[in-house]
Amino acid sequence: MRGIRGVALGLVITAVLGGIAYNCFGSREVPESFDLDNTGPRVVALSILAFVFMASLVFGQPKVRDILKGTLFWGGLLVLLVTGYTFRHDLVQGGYRVLGALAPGLAVDQPDGTILVVKDVSGHFALEARVNGANTRFMLDTGASTVVLTYEDALRAGFEAEDLSFSIPVQTANGRALVAPVRIDMLSINELRLSEVRAFVAREGALDTSLFGMSALDRLSSWRIEGDRLILVP
Repeated sequence: MRGIRGVALGLVITAVLGGIAYNCFGSREVPESFDLDNTGPRVVALSILAFVFMASLVFGQPKVRDILKGTLFWGGLLVLLVTGYTFRHDLVQGGYRVLGALAPGLAVDQPDGTILVVKDVSGHFALEARVNGANTRFMLDTGASTVVLTYEDALRAGFEAEDLSFSIPVQTANGRALVAPVRIDMLSINELRLSEVRAFVAREGALDTSLFGMSALDRLSSWRIEGDRLILVP
């Protein structure tokens, strides 16, 4: 019973200390101007006496050890909450980095209707999408004028090898190459649907990952990169 009294009284003391901290550090007044004769600090001082008096009436006289334990517990919890709120933006960014490491390419629907993709550990934006119903992993490439499918992804998406005509010359990081023009019936990311998307198919072995280029990005209302986050606006 005494332990409960101590914890409760510790909570009361912590609440009072929090009120003092708010009045001292949360106020816009100059710290040198504080005086117990002023209304705010005087109310806090009177509150301390009132809380201690009420607690002594309700809980009796708990041991000093119990009071200290309660004060340390609730005070530690208060410090934890204040610290978490102060560094909330850093914690959110850290959460995004963890998400990018654990689930690279995962597209997350946001309450405002946008789609969030977090940068992976390699520093790129990977996107998990579906091409004609087939699961396909893309890498964002704003330097690519169109969507480019790897040969293997194109076959999984239903394109026939004999129908691919590698006749369009393009300039790549590895030099000039020939690609096959195709049109994707449906490219989707979560609830985002893009129909009749112009694309190219690379020769077998020419690409490691399909590229999410401008022929898809231009079909969006907008898109932007904010630090480690890619935000797609359908």
